[in-house]
Amino acid sequence: MWFTIYMKISPINQNFNFKSTQESKEPKKREFIDSFLSVVRNQSDVNDCVAVPRGIFKAYLWIMGGFGLIGISGALPAKLAKTKSALAIIGNICNMISAFYFAKPFAFKGVSPTVKPEEINK
Repeated sequence: MWFTIYMKISPINQNFNFKSTQESKEPKKREFIDSFLSVVRNQSDVNDCVAVPRGIFKAYLWIMGGFGLIGISGALPAKLAKTKSALAIIGNICNMISAFYFAKPFAFKGVSPTVKPEEINK
């Protein structure tokens, strides 16, 4: 391939102790996620997190908002045609903005800084 993608995966630090001494005496209530942890072979699959570039995160937010507005416009009755059309247009504009954020690092030179491999390894 002519390009390389670098991703740094960091584990979630779970060493926080915000509970008082009185709360720690009570038995811990089993949560929904604990039922999965008991059968998962590699527990880091559940506890790890991935750092996402800010532009990609913005793109996901815009696309979720856009499709949400389009979905709401599709659920409206026909008697609210103007509102329905307005929501669909705004939703499509949001989706176009998300396309800009997704394509910005690849299509538009100079819009976002390029990260060099040496900077990632620091």
